[in-house]
Amino acid sequence: MTTESAERELDIVIWGATGFTGEIAVAYLKGDQSKIGSFELAGFAPSNLRWAICGRNLEKLEALKAGVEIIVCDSEDTEKIDSFVKRARVVIGMAGPFFRYSDKVVRSCAKNGTHWCDISGEVPWMRALIDRYEEDALASGAVIINQCGYDSIPSDIGTYLAVKELQKKIKGNQESESLIRRVTCYQMGLEGIGGGSLQTMMDYSPIPEEIAGNFDPTDPFLLGGEPEGGIREEDQPAQDASFDNDLEAWIAPFSMAEVNRRIVHRSNMQLSYGPRFNYQEFEICHGERDARKLAERISKTASPGFFQSLIEEGKLPRPGQGPALEERSLRRFLSVIIAESEAGEKTALTLSGGDAAFEETARMVVNAGIALALDLGRENKDSLRGGFYTPAAGLGHSLVSRLAWAGLEIDIFSGEKGSETSWVREKIADFKLVDK
Repeated sequence: MTTESAERELDIVIWGATGFTGEIAVAYLKGDQSKIGSFELAGFAPSNLRWAICGRNLEKLEALKAGVEIIVCDSEDTEKIDSFVKRARVVIGMAGPFFRYSDKVVRSCAKNGTHWCDISGEVPWMRALIDRYEEDALASGAVIINQCGYDSIPSDIGTYLAVKELQKKIKGNQESESLIRRVTCYQMGLEGIGGGSLQTMMDYSPIPEEIAGNFDPTDPFLLGGEPEGGIREEDQPAQDASFDNDLEAWIAPFSMAEVNRRIVHRSNMQLSYGPRFNYQEFEICHGERDARKLAERISKTASPGFFQSLIEEGKLPRPGQGPALEERSLRRFLSVIIAESEAGEKTALTLSGGDAAFEETARMVVNAGIALALDLGRENKDSLRGGFYTPAAGLGHSLVSRLAWAGLEIDIFSGEKGSETSWVREKIADFKLVDK
């Protein structure tokens, strides 16, 4: 962290505070349980945190009753953007589609040494940001971390933790000098989509001209991390439903796997898990029928016009809309991470919590922002330069500590009872029992 950023008057500005998930993030920072139903507020904003909310509509910002400074700014007003960015240590991005409403804010952060984190999930935009603004971020000391919500923190931080645990196990085994060979993530409990996320899906079909560059948007290593020897068959996207004998469960490709995989691959590039490292991600289903239906649905690409007609019929949410509190209160998620070394050693862990798509996403990104504002200079001052990082590579243990303190459940296989496989089976069975 630069001396300049350390002396700024605001720790955090929430950009896009009046969006559906932005409002939940504001409630989280306020400690307002009335807006959050799927988990009990534990740790939230430190009492001395200096934060502000920002958006384009004064009336909507005032309606949040945040009790903090209000900044009115349009996404095209570069002068006003530079003005508030220069005052902040960190900007938390909640305004999507991000390539449309947040690009100029990230540009300003990169140029002015202000850290940034967001909930984007927009991998081609992230590639375009790196190509255009990484030199600015390196020069200014700005740390830019995209995808700090449910996409992709459970996948990326879960992998980071599993790799650390397995590395300790390998180090303790004098006969092993193995590297990490693969990590597999199994997801359960993602439900619902907000109007903003839906609009993003529509806007990326095809890739918007504003961010199209000299890259292949289907490349599984679009953000780096390609293994030695080039892309292998095992690195291609999973496509089919199957029965996993180890887990005793039907699985199918996870809907956000191709977003999360690219982030984990970049973490491998930045943290060096292993030169032949492979990452895959699946959804655990309630049976064969559900798994086959999911695999079929993911294999098909609906047109923007199809989605737009459902929005107009009221069957899908518009931007700014999402599920009611009562619906969110019933939702839970489980992420199961299994890591394996080149020599076959394994470890496993789970991350779990409430409503993944909205409430947990808000909790995750806010804690990433707090970690950037309050922890980054202490933990990484000798090693981390400005630039574009993943949650794991940019914040690592600091973010893990913040999330655990905030109440996200992280359970690591101890080896005291049974094998990793039996432990994971029990975790999945317990979740299915509650999730019925």
